[in-house]
Amino acid sequence: MRREDRKVVALLGFLHGVVHANILAIPVFLNFAWRDDFHADPLTLGLLFALGFGLYGVGAVPFGFLADRRSPGPLLLLSALGIGGSMAAIALSSSVPVLAVSLGALGFSSAIYHPTGLAVISRRVAEQGRAMGWHGMGGSLGIAAGPAFVGVALSIGWSWRLVAGALILPAIAVASLLLARPLPHDAAGDRGDPVVSRRALFTVPFLLVLLVYMFAGFAYQGGLAFLPHFIGPGLFVLALACGAMGQVASGRLADRPRPERTLFALSLVGALLLLLLALFVSSSLSGAPFGGAAIVFGLVLFSLEPLQNTLVTREAPRPLRGSAFGFAFLSVFGIGSIGAVLAGWLLQQNQDAVLFLVLGLCMAASGTAALGVQRKTG
Repeated sequence: MRREDRKVVALLGFLHGVVHANILAIPVFLNFAWRDDFHADPLTLGLLFALGFGLYGVGAVPFGFLADRRSPGPLLLLSALGIGGSMAAIALSSSVPVLAVSLGALGFSSAIYHPTGLAVISRRVAEQGRAMGWHGMGGSLGIAAGPAFVGVALSIGWSWRLVAGALILPAIAVASLLLARPLPHDAAGDRGDPVVSRRALFTVPFLLVLLVYMFAGFAYQGGLAFLPHFIGPGLFVLALACGAMGQVASGRLADRPRPERTLFALSLVGALLLLLLALFVSSSLSGAPFGGAAIVFGLVLFSLEPLQNTLVTREAPRPLRGSAFGFAFLSVFGIGSIGAVLAGWLLQQNQDAVLFLVLGLCMAASGTAALGVQRKTG
């Protein structure tokens, strides 16, 4: 990878990690702090998770449009500052409604990043699959580091408000880097007719890509929202950390021909792991068997991201990459947030095994949609 490309990927990977460190700390807060402090039942917790992640997806669409028309630097700076301000609001939240608004603000601020940052990589970096892998690893390290910090800090007796306040610091750090090292101007999108371009985006293959993201989003959010409840914060962090290795490996695979086949195969593996978790729950096999399967599931789940992003890059015209990633993340986080609500409802009904069964079927549907992209474009 070229030196200038490495610098761009490193900066974006850091911000990617900050985004995920904060948003993926939510399950730990939900299961080990807010549930007791706010006396919240599983459905309420699922709704709080869905609100934060839902706006994370919904906000990606308008910011995706802006990423095609504006320089990425100010948008990314706005994301970093918004995340810091939202974490401050979360730390000061005194009730469930106030917490809900603060989580919504966090989701909306975080929504700026993906369509903007991924559009920069898709336009600026030559080895896109490898870049997506390293960029994804940055996100996965944040995914592991954020929940790990929160879990350890809560376990040693820190107030959850102090922990949430400490998460402001990485956002301030990345904002400082963005001011000190602006992104190159050629990372901005081409300016064209937005009406014609947006219509041209919605081809049959791209709609299938959105289905890939949507079904994966159901499994992603339904699985992660309450996984700490089943395996504890330590194994939850380990499962997320394993995703970093999967990101790099699948990033290399994404540069090869027919990435849809790899995505299909990995999605089926993820589906089988979820079905295995359903069997373990139904037979009361918790502990090591369940935890081991959950860790492997974490590795597989995050391995899907570079491959999914490569599909968007291939199907979307270059000037519309920001909009394309906006719609993709609307599918995975906006519509996909239904998975967290469904998970909360099923857990409240004591239907743990049914939850993992449904999530496994969603993962299989995502992989099947990926094969459909291959057939339409092959």
